Amino acid sequence: MRPLRYYQTFRFKVVASIALVHLVLMLTLVIVVVQGQERTMDAVLHRNAESLARMVAIASRNAVLTENLGTLQEIVHYAVHKSGVRRVRITNAQRVVLGRSGPRRIRAHWLTVRHTIRVGRYSVGGVTLSFSRAGVLRQMAAARNTGLLLTLVALILGGGAGWLLSRHLTGDLEGLMRDIQQLGSGHDEERRVQVRRHNEVGVLSEAFNAMLARLARAHRQTDIERRKQAESERLACLAETAAAIVHEIRNPLASIVSGVELIVDDKGVSEGERREFVALVRDESRRLNAVLQNFLKWTRPAETLREEGDLNAVVAQVVEMYDLTLNRDHHHAFRLELSEELGPVSFDADQIRQVVWNLLLNSAEAMASPGTITVMTSAEEDWVHIKVADTGSGVQGSVERLFAPFYTTKAEGTGLGLALVRRIANAHGGWVTITNRFPGALVVFAITREESHERHTAGG
Repeated sequence: MRPLRYYQTFRFKVVASIALVHLVLMLTLVIVVVQGQERTMDAVLHRNAESLARMVAIASRNAVLTENLGTLQEIVHYAVHKSGVRRVRITNAQRVVLGRSGPRRIRAHWLTVRHTIRVGRYSVGGVTLSFSRAGVLRQMAAARNTGLLLTLVALILGGGAGWLLSRHLTGDLEGLMRDIQQLGSGHDEERRVQVRRHNEVGVLSEAFNAMLARLARAHRQTDIERRKQAESERLACLAETAAAIVHEIRNPLASIVSGVELIVDDKGVSEGERREFVALVRDESRRLNAVLQNFLKWTRPAETLREEGDLNAVVAQVVEMYDLTLNRDHHHAFRLELSEELGPVSFDADQIRQVVWNLLLNSAEAMASPGTITVMTSAEEDWVHIKVADTGSGVQGSVERLFAPFYTTKAEGTGLGLALVRRIANAHGGWVTITNRFPGALVVFAITREESHERHTAGG
């Protein structure tokens, strides 16, 4: 099982969730408090500014009416020395400045208030005061910094609390996961996970142990049934093999016994008949030996040793040898279509000779009258093919059954030829198929082009 990355664990998600909640709540709280405090302080500053502007307007009313500039300048000087006042302007009804102090232009962060100087219902002038909000801004900055510091502290505390909580929550889960991983890497069916606490994880552990117990019982029962079935199949295969061997050796053995008895019993047997009986014993002995040799090849498959070689040359050699020996009784015609694009192929030469020989023998015996056997080689990507086609009557019934050991449709034969061909194909990492065509059948034997670095067995 691939280990989890830290950000994929439940612990990380719990810690991240709690920290994120703390961060959002604290930031929201800081913003709300700072903005509320800023509005409150601005309101207080505005009230103080209105009050001071009213006082200046009352104090400068007579001086404006008489345009007493000295008195007005004293009033301006008094107002400037008040905390936070940065600019003072006193004008008459025609908006002519009679007294001033501070810069000509108002700064963006200043608070400016205006108050009309009245005599009765008539406006005789006005007072404009500008207050600096630097103090408010400093206090707001200090409040924001304090809020951010508290947010950081809360984030650390919340993350730590989340980590402790997640450790408490996930500790049992991690222990359960380790136990399960150890169970997966071992082979002891009696091992169980540890029940650490009586909580949800403990209930899950108990349920998991109960499941393991049921699986162990089912596995033991399945193993018993599998062994019984394997033993039954082994006995059935042994019985089938024994029956096949008995069937194959009974006729030659009976002929040998009859021939020997006639030879030993010299009554009425001519010299020619004696030689005929001796030849019969010899031929049946060879046939019996061939049956036993095929059986030994099947029960003790040879080791497959692949080496690079000329596959076309091996195929052509086997076809020529078969034509010079066994083809004398059939008189079949052979046609070779060997691909020149094969290149070097890795194969076991002895086993491939046996494959081609068996396929030629199978095709030859499938044709009741003289016909044509076509042997072809070809390459397709990573596969190399040996194809044998005949002009016989084709395959009757199940094709797959032809590859079963000891199954044959011929009057004489062990039924091991095609079974050995499939075994050798498997050892070369390939396959073999038989398909009908008109006329006859086509056998395709395929092996992999790549040579394995391991040694195979023909029964692999």
